[in-house]
Amino acid sequence: MKRSVRKTILALCTAICLGFIWINSVMPGSVSGELSGYAEKILKMFFGDRFLLSEAIIRKLAHCFEFAVFGTILSLFFYENLAARLPLVGFFGLGTAVCDETIQLFSNGRSAQIKDIWIDFIGFAAGTLLIFIFYVLDKDEKGKHRRL
Repeated sequence: MKRSVRKTILALCTAICLGFIWINSVMPGSVSGELSGYAEKILKMFFGDRFLLSEAIIRKLAHCFEFAVFGTILSLFFYENLAARLPLVGFFGLGTAVCDETIQLFSNGRSAQIKDIWIDFIGFAAGTLLIFIFYVLDKDEKGKHRRL
């Protein structure tokens, strides 16, 4: 696949991921709680009474996961020069987490919390770290990074 096509696809995936994250933040607290409640019911169907995670924890894990996906996609976008672009990637991740919590300040029944920014950023960092590990290991015989 040509690099420009790959970059276009990754840019589109980044925009879709951002849209998904921020649309969920615009939802009122009651709607967000219902979605987490449905997820809890589905997980209890699979795991039964052994499933002990609360709706609040499920919501935090979902935020962490969606930011991990975002970090993975954004790191793939900058893959050719990831080591040099890592501060920029981190800035985008932290900025997105701050924007996400700021959006929640204006959503009915929602609030912004600093710990949620950290949860989001930890997920983002995990996705970025996964791709960075591949980046470090992905070298040709001359020690140069391959281009995707």
